Amino acid sequence: MSTYPSPVSLSDFQRYLKDTTTDISIQAFYQSILDTATEKIYTYLDRDYTPGIMKTDIFFGNGLHVHRMNNPAGVLHTWKYYDAEGNETVVSISELVLMANGTVAVAANKRFSREFEHRIVYDQPLSLTCPETVRQVIIEVAAMIFEESKQGSSRLGIEVESDRSDTNYERVRYQDLTDRQERMLAPYKRIPV
Repeated sequence: MSTYPSPVSLSDFQRYLKDTTTDISIQAFYQSILDTATEKIYTYLDRDYTPGIMKTDIFFGNGLHVHRMNNPAGVLHTWKYYDAEGNETVVSISELVLMANGTVAVAANKRFSREFEHRIVYDQPLSLTCPETVRQVIIEVAAMIFEESKQGSSRLGIEVESDRSDTNYERVRYQDLTDRQERMLAPYKRIPV
């Protein structure tokens, strides 16, 4: 089962493929391809556009009152921090205020102390939507996976390499994104700081 539900509907994908099948086994195969493509793109972007899903930001404090959320937050649940010995301190969630459409958490009276590991648990907004450009790339990657699958030979668009000198091993890797797809996704890709 995929980690991320696809933001692309099965009917949109079938329309892209110009396929009108109603066979449930083929539709299940299409759904697995969409889920695989979604996982690939969300992992590449280091972002998740699933509305309402619970997330946890784990980070070391920067000594400021502000934390940039890894994903947009809709509802905050808990804020905890851990000192060097691993002692847990629970802070009232009322100490945090969300700003900039849930992308920034501001602590009212406390700071995100440098020497502590902080954990903020939250739900993504229910109104969160996947950008159309990201959806388009998911459809294109799913179509590429379908094309590479030889219409049912169970390859799902992956390349398998095996047999290395004296030891047998199997290495699996997904097909690379095209340069055009990487350019399309560039504005949505998280840049580590």
